Amino acid sequence: MYLNENLKPKIGLITLTDTPRALALVDEREKVITKKHNNFKKYLKENEIEVIDASDYIKREKGWVSFYNSEDIDKAVDIFLQNHIEAIVIGCWHWAEPMLVVELARSLGKPILLYAEDDPAWAATCLLSAAGASLWETSPNRAAQVHERIYGDKEAALSWIKGVCALEKMKKGTIVLWGGSYALRMEYLQDDFPKLKSFLIGDIIIEDQYILIRNAEKISEDRIDKFIDWLKIGGTKLNFDNKVFTPDVLKKQAALYLSAKDRINEIGKNIIGTSVKCFDELSDIYGVDPCFLPAFIPYTEDSEGEKISISTVCEGDIKGLLSSIILSNVSGGIPALFGDVTYVGKDYFIISNCGGSSVYYSCKSCSACNMLKSITIEKNCEGVTGGAVGYKCPPGKMTVMRLTRSKGKYFIHLGLANAIEITKEIESKFHYGNTWPHAALNMGVDQQLLVKALGANHLIAVPGDYIREIYHLSTLAGIEVFRIDSNEGIEKWLNRVHYLN
Repeated sequence: MYLNENLKPKIGLITLTDTPRALALVDEREKVITKKHNNFKKYLKENEIEVIDASDYIKREKGWVSFYNSEDIDKAVDIFLQNHIEAIVIGCWHWAEPMLVVELARSLGKPILLYAEDDPAWAATCLLSAAGASLWETSPNRAAQVHERIYGDKEAALSWIKGVCALEKMKKGTIVLWGGSYALRMEYLQDDFPKLKSFLIGDIIIEDQYILIRNAEKISEDRIDKFIDWLKIGGTKLNFDNKVFTPDVLKKQAALYLSAKDRINEIGKNIIGTSVKCFDELSDIYGVDPCFLPAFIPYTEDSEGEKISISTVCEGDIKGLLSSIILSNVSGGIPALFGDVTYVGKDYFIISNCGGSSVYYSCKSCSACNMLKSITIEKNCEGVTGGAVGYKCPPGKMTVMRLTRSKGKYFIHLGLANAIEITKEIESKFHYGNTWPHAALNMGVDQQLLVKALGANHLIAVPGDYIREIYHLSTLAGIEVFRIDSNEGIEKWLNRVHYLN
């Protein structure tokens, strides 16, 4: 299920065949090919893939679905371009001239999957190997060079589609950095904007935090009160004190959130992610924490109704934001968990962000009636004033990742973790940031190695297993992946980073 319909992958589907020479099996061959094509198409659509089938637009002989000449390939290319496909899946059920695949690759420049079934009755392997070799031989673009071949594994095809289409969507998207980057002299927050825009993201907009402050001061009391009433009626615990978190501070935090939400709609340039630089312009000078932004912007509902989840982080962590977008995209729109790795123990590590991370992880639900009663807002230990949006992340399997960079090269750290229950014993050990949102995860790796491997103090996670999707995305993007959920994987990373030139 896609929480955001805009994230549904959109692929072009075309099946190839041999020229209809005087062969004894032509009619039987095409009957088999048509059946395989239609069954595969049905499977994709049942799994929420938007399919642009070239044979639906271009009339084929005798009701066939297959293509066998360059003239019709050109027509199919036009159809795919007009419909803005994000990847192309080529049905390789039997032999066809491999140059047809090269023509598609050259004209479209989109990620390519060569798909066939494990069927000894027909020569699918001949086309898979010949077409793949032809793509390597001509190498008209990177998509051709890193094409994928899948043989009879429909689930693997789904993973490939989700991974590469997530990247294609990112390359058309825009992120907004309120306050820019490089908070608190954290060097890893620096980045190469032109490089990122060459292969991973469409555009990066930097705006001063003042635009949020100015707009927040214009938010009507009615909207602010409605947001606060939404929290209260839903069962959110508001633990006020006499100084740091007061009703007036709550109003300022709500106004900042509504201001950011309005600004996203105002920009309207396919915004897929935002970051707010809190320290120290907002937290100390303006005097209130903007923790409601990373808490509520990624959620799918607020006091004004349903809305699109937008990945949001703080401190101008661009690589953290891009990691959040990747995980959200491949998971169908689930908001990503973002936060500091505040502790690494022998049995678990803690992700706990400074006052705010997606409230989805208070209960792993997009139902506000469940979420609101699972969060507590009380004084933050950071900033002049402000309430931290606290919760305990429920147990479950999670994919953990982090985009990192060294010597100008980008890498992905990736692993599967189990979120474990935050017991009273674990919770009793929290002191600094004890009102923050917390998640306890275990990846079964050596404590010392994990500390050595981390490429930032921030990690990102999402429920479920999306390892294969991330691998497909990273292959297309040209980013090396290192597993951090095994000691061997971490040692490989350390050997790599220690000897980078």
